[in-house]
Amino acid sequence: MEIEIIEKKDNPLLGRTEIRFRAAFSGATPTRADIKRKLAAVLNSQKELTVLDKFENDFGSQRGKGYAKIYKDEKSMKIEPKYIIERNIKADEKPKKESQKQASEDSADAKPDSADAKPESADAKPESADAKPE
Repeated sequence: MEIEIIEKKDNPLLGRTEIRFRAAFSGATPTRADIKRKLAAVLNSQKELTVLDKFENDFGSQRGKGYAKIYKDEKSMKIEPKYIIERNIKADEKPKKESQKQASEDSADAKPDSADAKPESADAKPESADAKPE
């Protein structure tokens, strides 16, 4: 993945640097954690103080634009909305392979085995009030 910085703006009042960037990638769209990790490496910042606000793919191509904020310290991050912080924390904690493995196990548990399923009998007759006993 390649990252190109479009705009870098210091915001001393809020204790952060605001970054607008373009990312070019091959294959599937990178995860938020991958983008955040690469952005922190390119800008020589701490991953914990980097907040990926948004990333939007360009339709039909393998590139996108994004907006991130790099804070000077944890105290400055208090201004960030709670849902953005949670989204960034979840992206860091959730390993890709574990989530895919869990999803496949969940879908396997939800589907009954075809050998265990009992087919409805074709000989079964519906009960009705006017049915005559044999």
